[in-house]
Amino acid sequence: MQLPFLDNDMKNLNILILGGSGFIGKNLCRALAPKCRQIRCFSLDDPFGDDFLDDVRDKIQWIQGSFDNAALMMQSLEQIDIVYHLVCTTLPASSNSDLKFDLVSNVLPTLSLLEAASASKVRKIIFVSSGGTVYGVPKQVPIPETHETQPICGYGIHKLAIEKYLHLYGHLHGLDYRILRLSNPYGKNQVSDRPQGVIGNFMHKALAGEPLSVWGDGAAVRDYVYIDDAIEAFVDMVEYNGPSRLFNIGSGIGYSILEIIEQIQETIGCKLDVRFHLARNVDLPLNILDISHARAELKWRPRTDLKTGLRYLAQYGRDRLKN
Repeated sequence: MQLPFLDNDMKNLNILILGGSGFIGKNLCRALAPKCRQIRCFSLDDPFGDDFLDDVRDKIQWIQGSFDNAALMMQSLEQIDIVYHLVCTTLPASSNSDLKFDLVSNVLPTLSLLEAASASKVRKIIFVSSGGTVYGVPKQVPIPETHETQPICGYGIHKLAIEKYLHLYGHLHGLDYRILRLSNPYGKNQVSDRPQGVIGNFMHKALAGEPLSVWGDGAAVRDYVYIDDAIEAFVDMVEYNGPSRLFNIGSGIGYSILEIIEQIQETIGCKLDVRFHLARNVDLPLNILDISHARAELKWRPRTDLKTGLRYLAQYGRDRLKN
């Protein structure tokens, strides 16, 4: 009988993280660096732009370039065992404004990646998909992996297309892959004014004394997972060799935007200036993931409740402001 987890001796593995300079990528670099032989970080931006990775810098090889540079991608795959695909050129809220760009800049370079990976000795590709957009408007909550997929934004469509191409390359070329449909991660190294990541964006503005922008009435419910918990599932995927290819990764608990604001106010101890704007047609009214499959198959579970996670994030944000 095949065991779901095999001893791949992670200390002998070379791992490539595509999109390693982003919020998720940097946290993944930190988690994997002590566990494997080397991390190779492929990104458009400098992953060492701040001090977040200073203590693991010597374990990370950085390759700077664009995801659509096929020659550079082939070079990046040399002697790589495991690939994490985190690269994304668009955001859910803006992807519908240029659907051709969303398709061309995400799906086509991924096909080049899959071609190169199939021709190399890559053991496995781990793709971070979007649990918040691929399902569309839910017909049942919490949403299981078997739920129909009807995205209402280009972002969700391109994520789903990549999932299907991974299945195709697995069928045609035997390429091993795993897909993590991630909910809304938040946590350290996220506090910023970027529009993606509502908790990180709100915490940044709250600590800076700036107004918060809410699209719609604030009743939309989302599933938020603390970054350390999500990264634990990402790392599990290296050694996981069971039959399942697809996992929802989230908290399994929903909070409305208004509840998030209330919790942030309680965490930092002051009233926030909240400004409401017209609702957007790319925003879902409700999204909560069913994570029972990951619990059963991976023995994984989220450990950080929202109140604790917000406290960690607030302290991180205050420390950043001091520096």
